[in-house]
Amino acid sequence: MSKWAIPPNLHQETESGPLCFFLEHSIGSLDGTVPRYTDSQACVRCVSSLTEGRVALDVHRIHKRHRRKFLEFWSLVEIRDPSDCWPWRGAPIDRGNLSSFYIKRYWGRAYSYNAQRVAFWFTWGDVGRLPIVTSCGNNRCCNPLHLKVRGVPHFHHNRKLQAIDLEFSRVKLLQETQQFLEATAERDPLHFATLRKRSGDWIDYRMSQGGDVDIDDYEEEEDDIEDVLSEIG
Repeated sequence: MSKWAIPPNLHQETESGPLCFFLEHSIGSLDGTVPRYTDSQACVRCVSSLTEGRVALDVHRIHKRHRRKFLEFWSLVEIRDPSDCWPWRGAPIDRGNLSSFYIKRYWGRAYSYNAQRVAFWFTWGDVGRLPIVTSCGNNRCCNPLHLKVRGVPHFHHNRKLQAIDLEFSRVKLLQETQQFLEATAERDPLHFATLRKRSGDWIDYRMSQGGDVDIDDYEEEEDDIEDVLSEIG
């Protein structure tokens, strides 16, 4: 993936920028902005969380305006065990074996970004243009535990606990993405047709699966899941 050149005086200045992906970082924002670093456009609070080794894979922590993209993205990832690579199953871009996901960011004209970068934004934090590297060497892997960012100390405290949390979260996300695809097919058939055009074999496979989890196991979160899906309509 392309690498943004890290300046020698990284993260010396901040400015107001658009809200990041994480809902809790918008709390207290009266003008719809959050502090961001001027050079990398990274969310200041996301960088702080990153240095403390916090990882999340929960749609309910994502701001409502970004939840549809969150679910769409993870619908195109083969979510495996925490120790395995999670292959990107969306359509690759033309050159090489790279991956691409359609998402617009405010700092440039690009309409798509590398899937590993998007996976990092949605789990570790919105680090803007900072370069992403993998520990596994797989350029299609989207497992957040296999991704690191350059330019920021990235500690992995309690890695075993992170794996346990990811194990629970990934199983729940499989069910949520299954419901997302079903709701999109019913309520937004044009967008669903676009997804199938780009990644038909994978979408058909996912739609044929019943999911690994019975939603009744999460009765306390069922209303929240329905709220997420209602935004699709």
